[in-house]
Amino acid sequence: MKYNSHLLWRMLFFISAVWLITDFIEAGTADCKNAELSDLNHQVKRFSQCFLEMLPDDKRTEINSLAWSLQQVLDRLREVQGKACKAFMPKNCSVPEAPKNGGLVCVSIDSVHYCKPMCNQGYDFGFLRRSRVYEKCGASTDYSWTTQLVGGNRLADCISSPIAVSGVKSAYFPTHMCCQQTIANATAESEQIEIFLRELAEAEKDISQKREMAIDCILCGN
Repeated sequence: MKYNSHLLWRMLFFISAVWLITDFIEAGTADCKNAELSDLNHQVKRFSQCFLEMLPDDKRTEINSLAWSLQQVLDRLREVQGKACKAFMPKNCSVPEAPKNGGLVCVSIDSVHYCKPMCNQGYDFGFLRRSRVYEKCGASTDYSWTTQLVGGNRLADCISSPIAVSGVKSAYFPTHMCCQQTIANATAESEQIEIFLRELAEAEKDISQKREMAIDCILCGN
């Protein structure tokens, strides 16, 4: 396939569109109601299929510049993505840090915050967690996170490993879905939250009566 000289300009236009959309989301303007993110998602998939085939090897500078621009867009989108969990964010506890190469399934009930560390496929926990499905923060913990790690809000590490044996079976995202893919799929996201709610109900007997009050969120590490 021949190199299309207009491709970079089209990609830059695409990047600009992403910046505008994230600005609208952050500003909370009325224009957000008309933003069609599904169209943008379609464009991302289309460009990802043909972009590398259309750029020759001698365009290294342009490729590097584009990669940097896209990284900035990704960082900005992650900021916006995090705001979707604003209702969950603890007031008296520090915001938990999601492990890199994994994430946290979190639930707040009656001012107590519970987070279950999870690892992506190909990663496992740095410490044995089979009897430690989740961590929590509330009045009973003096508003500090229970954690095996030093650092307060860092609840777990996910390290590269060919086998996953340190945690319970449900502490790993499905083999075909990492954390980011899970939160991009409403059904998969709800499934992981529901699994955690059932586990909480078994471990914390007073929770089963208050499930309808739960505020939930899944946080993914970078």
